Order: sequence, then structure tokens, then C-alpha cells
Amino acid sequence: MLYLVSLCVVFGVVPNSELQESNAPFSTAVNTMFGGSWAGYVMALAVVVSGFGALNGWMMLCGEMPLAAAKDGLFPERFGRLSGKGVPTFGIVISALLASVFTVLSYLGSAGYKVFNTLVFMSGITAAIPFGFSAVAQIRWRLRDGRQLHTPRVARDVIVAVVAVVFSVLFIWFSRNTGEEAAWKVWLPFIFCAAAFLLGIPVYLAQRAHMLPPQPVPPYEVAAKK
Repeated sequence: MLYLVSLCVVFGVVPNSELQESNAPFSTAVNTMFGGSWAGYVMALAVVVSGFGALNGWMMLCGEMPLAAAKDGLFPERFGRLSGKGVPTFGIVISALLASVFTVLSYLGSAGYKVFNTLVFMSGITAAIPFGFSAVAQIRWRLRDGRQLHTPRVARDVIVAVVAVVFSVLFIWFSRNTGEEAAWKVWLPFIFCAAAFLLGIPVYLAQRAHMLPPQPVPPYEVAAKK
């Protein structure tokens, strides 16, 4: 919500023609409000600090997802090992190496901001696909459980899930490098996303015999009390 509000401020302060040519819209907006260029440099520094904080959070997330998959038998056992301080070191290192490889590939013949856009779009697509499937599963299970739940609860959950599915589809479709002349550059986020998913196929084929059965879902009354 905070990010959306800040974007609205940028749209309201910076003229559209100038905003289209800006590679740092937040710095441009601050410079427009305060004059000169010093405010833009301060904003750029704040964005860099925020970026490092977000990077740390993403790296921790990249380690937690393989850890959870390893606990379910979907990933090799080594991803489930923790260091003396409780950190899934192996998963974090492998994730960092893969991200570095994609970054180097993106930099070939591209400007820096285009690299950033491509990687952001790729990350968004890989997150939106399972998010959309989860929303579809929510619709299926809520409709099947409709007899056990109150109708308003079912209607609310189904509506939220439908909105999530629509959002996921639109997010995936518009995650393209628009403005590029070469078709392969336009669809580069999708190409990288497909490569990332293809890397998981041999892992799944090797680990599917070790998959653990899911835990039973508690009855609705028990879950509601918790």
C-alpha cells in the first residue's frame, strides 16, 4: 500500500512526458518538489539502502523455500541442513549463484536498468504462477467444502480467490519488456522463467519417490477455533 501511494505521488508531481524519459522517477519527483539535484541524490541513497534491505530479505526467502521443500522430500536432503546458527546455508548459496548467472546473461548487450526490469519481471512471473495455482485450489476446495461452511464465508473466500487468479494472469501477461524491438528481448523474462522451471523437472523426477504424504487437513470446526 505504501508503495502504491508513493507511486501516486510520483505520477502527480512529475509530468508524464518527463516521467517516460526518467530512469529514476523517485529522484526526479523529489528534485521537482525541492529543486536542484541534491534531494535526488538523497533519495537515490535511500533507495540503495532500501534495496540492500530487500535483497537480504529475498536471499533469506530463497533459502527458506528449498528448506521447506526438502522437509517434504521434494528437494535433496542437503537443502534441509541447517548451520550451527540455524541458517540453510546451502540453499542460500545455490540461489545466489543462480541469480548471478541470470544477471550475467541479462547484462549481455543490455543497459543496467533493462537488466533490473528483466530480473524483476522474471521473479514476478515465477511468484505469480504458483500464486495463481494456489488461488485456483482455494476455489476448488471452498466449493467442495460449501456444505460444511456458512454461505457468506464461502462466497467471500471464492471472490477473493477469483480476484487473485485474475491478478495473477494479468500480472504474468504484462510482465514483458515492452518497447524492445527484438521479440526475444520482449519475452526474455518468460524465457528466463521457463529455464528456471525446467531446472526443477529433473529435481522432481529424482525426488518424487522420496515425497512425504501431506498432513491431514483438520476439520473446519477445529481450524476455526485455532
